[in-house]
Amino acid sequence: MLMTIFELRRAYHGSLDNIRGWLGDASLSGQLTVLDRLSILDAWHQEMVEFFENHGHCFACNRPLDRCRCPVEPPASPTD
Repeated sequence: MLMTIFELRRAYHGSLDNIRGWLGDASLSGQLTVLDRLSILDAWHQEMVEFFENHGHCFACNRPLDRCRCPVEPPASPTD
């Protein structure tokens, strides 16, 4: 079932509050390096992008995917 943009934004803000709380709690994340924290935030962000797409909306512009005009990243080329 697709969610409305309002439901998606509510879920996003709830998730953002959770990640902020977790990263701000020294007992849970006190041993993490800056690189660890950035990696966690990057993974969380990618999950949010996929979450929005799975529910038919663009994460960047919040429009339905069929109305989104955001540039699409070209596929990564393999490096030798």
